[in-house]
Amino acid sequence: MTMDSWLGLDVARQITDRALDDARRLGVRISVAVADEAGALLAFARMDGATRLSARTAVAKTQTVILTGKATLDLGQEWRDELGVEPELFHGMIARPDVVPFGGGVPVRLDGRLAGAVAVSGATSVQDHEIAERAAAAVR
Repeated sequence: MTMDSWLGLDVARQITDRALDDARRLGVRISVAVADEAGALLAFARMDGATRLSARTAVAKTQTVILTGKATLDLGQEWRDELGVEPELFHGMIARPDVVPFGGGVPVRLDGRLAGAVAVSGATSVQDHEIAERAAAAVR
């Protein structure tokens, strides 16, 4: 594995800074978390005025991405589509404390492999997703 194929602190800070700049531009207050491929937190920031709940949710979204390899927005849609015929299973899955099935967490892929996750919380789930996507694109 080369240095270019994994996330380190410097790259995680670049991602975090990009997300914070984007949130300021949009006028929203967020928390942003970046985790490595094992789910270990590399960088985190909570803007002044962002809720404490957004801080925990951002971290949880990174874990969801690492567990599934998917963006949390996509995971939630997939579950609604596929598990809608089994409401008990759908509600059981969304009740799991380690899975967040709504927008804001995205994979970071380097050299074609899952290298980590970036997650945003505090705006709408669509805004969270878009901010996280743009931040992750800074290292792609």
